[in-house]
Amino acid sequence: MPKRRQSTKSRIVKAAWSLFYRKGYDNTTVEDIINASKTSKGTFYHYFKGKESLLNSLSYLFDQKYEELAGTIDPDMSARDKLLFLNHELFHMIETSVDIHLLAYLYSSQLITKDKKSLSDRKRFYFKWITEILEEGLKNGEFAATSSAEDLMGIYAMYERALLYDWALFKGKVSLTERSDRLLPHVLDTFQKGV
Repeated sequence: MPKRRQSTKSRIVKAAWSLFYRKGYDNTTVEDIINASKTSKGTFYHYFKGKESLLNSLSYLFDQKYEELAGTIDPDMSARDKLLFLNHELFHMIETSVDIHLLAYLYSSQLITKDKKSLSDRKRFYFKWITEILEEGLKNGEFAATSSAEDLMGIYAMYERALLYDWALFKGKVSLTERSDRLLPHVLDTFQKGV
């Protein structure tokens, strides 16, 4: 995947979530976000109705992490190793820079929102890139051709959402990264044997 230039919207999202983590959601103002993202008030309100609307943008912060990793990942790695690497890096970023209470809020809001559900938006970079990796694994015989890449993507995304939900539910009492490093290989074994 080619590396993309960071958009203004992405800059605002990244600045906001960094501030939410450091200062807390309640102590972060729109003015703080505008200053940290080096944008104007008009630009901020062009993309977001207010600070509250940034809560649903967390999934785009995840995509931004994947876009950064796209420029560093070894294209010769196996599909399995790419998935292990990407999951580890994303979960480490979440564990060390995302407020667990805001993650819990995002998950609960996705269940009741009438707006687009960002966690299941198949147009996201996350879904496109992981599906490409799964297609690569199917094409080279690394994963059994008993399921389509889209089916495997559904299982993979469900696995990640389940771990994130569980981590938030139990308030981070165990390491998200370590737990996934231990469990994801079993999910990928299933992909190799056939679902």
